[in-house]
Amino acid sequence: MPTISFSLEYLQRLTPVTPQQLEQQAFNYGLEATLHPHTLEVEVTADRPDLLAAEGFARAVNIYNGSERSLPEALEDSGRIVRVDASVRSLRPFIGALIVEQVELGEAGLEALIQFQEKITQTFGRHRKKIAVGVYDLSAITGTLEYTAAHKDALSFIPIHSNAALTAREILAHHPTGKLYAHTLPEGDFVPVLRDSTNQVLSMPPIINANGVGNVTSQARSLFIDVTGTSAKAVTEVVNILAHNFLDCGAQVKTVTIESADGNKVTPDLQPKAIAFSARFLNEMIGTNIAKKDLHTYLSRMGLETTGTNVILVPTYRTDIFSQIDIAGDLMVAVGLDQLKADLGVIRFHTGTADSLKDLSHTVGDWAQRMGLMEVKSFILTDPEILTLFSPHAIQTENAKSRSYSAARTTLQAGLLEILSHNISAPKPLNLYEIGIWFSFRFFVDFVRDRLAAARADSTQSTTCARSLKMSSGSE
Repeated sequence: MPTISFSLEYLQRLTPVTPQQLEQQAFNYGLEATLHPHTLEVEVTADRPDLLAAEGFARAVNIYNGSERSLPEALEDSGRIVRVDASVRSLRPFIGALIVEQVELGEAGLEALIQFQEKITQTFGRHRKKIAVGVYDLSAITGTLEYTAAHKDALSFIPIHSNAALTAREILAHHPTGKLYAHTLPEGDFVPVLRDSTNQVLSMPPIINANGVGNVTSQARSLFIDVTGTSAKAVTEVVNILAHNFLDCGAQVKTVTIESADGNKVTPDLQPKAIAFSARFLNEMIGTNIAKKDLHTYLSRMGLETTGTNVILVPTYRTDIFSQIDIAGDLMVAVGLDQLKADLGVIRFHTGTADSLKDLSHTVGDWAQRMGLMEVKSFILTDPEILTLFSPHAIQTENAKSRSYSAARTTLQAGLLEILSHNISAPKPLNLYEIGIWFSFRFFVDFVRDRLAAARADSTQSTTCARSLKMSSGSE
């Protein structure tokens, strides 16, 4: 699980909850948190990318404590357009964007934004392969933007925090960031590039921003943010999370129109998604008896909105909720694990009995060890070539990942001999035994439970010793 260190100074701008209470609140929410003098360290589960941001964590705490959260009915259109050229389809086909105005980052806010950008692209974004986030100073961007492909030798710009222009090929081959993330792009002579109407390069997604426009400072008051990736769903989800984050810190968020051959799309989207549910199902899942009309009291603590019907509205930053089983998980957190008590009246106790064959296997194994044999366990799946030395039949598995483990064993001897072959130079004698199952062919495929096989390796072996091992191990 990713670990995030939130600045206490910045968290106090977002929530009235004291640092000591934040640590306990995180625990109540199902998160591990450790309070330090200036930071709160939180372990975030992989299914909650929204909590990777300080704004998202503070939002969850505030809503859990009953604070009201207001959102605009609709986001204003910025008038900005990103035109997507068909040439990027084979490189990095999807892009989303948003405009942020009247933002007051400060040093702490900028640090929180950069940390979220890095954490979400490294975890949820699979090290920028699945999604990557670019942040730019909007005041330096002119007109309509174009997201297209360019030849590695023809594309040249000054990377962020650099002084000299480099070609895309040079960046990927020699620049530290370029070498680190070169694997995120397919092989070939073309790379994606984002430009404005003056042909100014904003970035080469998902590798690096251009210097100047891509060098955002704490004094910036308006931002352009893009999310590119290989998954349309993931790109949309991250754009929506970013929109909620900036709205929660008091900024104004505006939409951007994405024009492509597949049609126009407006991002971000704050319209909540509807999930059908059953109050009976939710109660059965967590062992409660909450009336349907009272569910709002609990689910509102998780940011979920009941409608009076069999539908719950889920905000777009909650990318982890797909069905009512996920809602049941939220309901359990809202109720509190300490409030869930076992009903002993419905518990039934049954006395079990040991498997007689398993008892016999344990007894035989004890005898074998008393005779000086060492127990080993080989894999039930093995190499079919080894099995053909003992039986003409082998039960082959479908879609095996490795030939070495693709057939069900029809004897225990194959595994014992393989173990001996791997320990041929070990001190002798080697006296081994195994109790386990193997598969047999009769009228149909069946398995034989708990058969015994034994093997011995020594420089002074004889037919008499081999016969004694066979007699002691039965048909094996």
